[in-house]
Amino acid sequence: MQAVEAVAACPNPYFPLEEGLTLTYRAGRSSELVLTTRDVVTAPDGLRGKVVVSIKGRQGETEATCSAEGVRMGLGGLEGTLLSASGMDVQVVASEGVAMPAPSTMVPGGAWKNSLSVKMQPPARKTGGIRPIIATTFDKESTVVGEEEVTVAAGTFKALKVKNLVTARASRPGSEGRSMESHVWFAPGVGILKLATADGTDLELLEVKRPQAKAEAPVKARRGPKAVATKKEPKAP
Repeated sequence: MQAVEAVAACPNPYFPLEEGLTLTYRAGRSSELVLTTRDVVTAPDGLRGKVVVSIKGRQGETEATCSAEGVRMGLGGLEGTLLSASGMDVQVVASEGVAMPAPSTMVPGGAWKNSLSVKMQPPARKTGGIRPIIATTFDKESTVVGEEEVTVAAGTFKALKVKNLVTARASRPGSEGRSMESHVWFAPGVGILKLATADGTDLELLEVKRPQAKAEAPVKARRGPKAVATKKEPKAP
């Protein structure tokens, strides 16, 4: 795990902002979730791009930036992006901390926190035209448990196991929250492999697509220069 510390901060190996990277997951029992990175450009402090989540015909997107501190997202992280993709109108009130820390933190025992406060409104078609505003704060504490070899539908990967404790509470003083523990496995160069809660596996990686894979294929198949046969001179008697 010491080698992880030598990895460049951007792109972050556990949340790669890689142009055209598409990750397809099984979400829940039968739904399919697609996570795509696009419009990636170089920024003064690292990289900037967009993360798009598609599920059940709906789509949510947010800006993401990678710097020496880690990866920050406009909607606070994957959770906020998923809320947007659910059809809810999501307005970020406050966001603190990184969605993914720098590689030096992604070692056993490494820990970080982030917080996301949002105001949400359900679609009018689902509430008879009434759109109540739901103000919620999500506090997340994450700890790297260790390194494991994980097999998912997309293959077998060497991954880091991270424990998350997320507490959701109404955004008003004195309100009590509800906490949920989950575990997420991250593979370098890919990102999330699997997310599991006490109820089972909620997210599992099915496929990884990279646009440049087609361009790399011929390089792997390329052979060296053909050897030229030389004619042997007859030995002198």
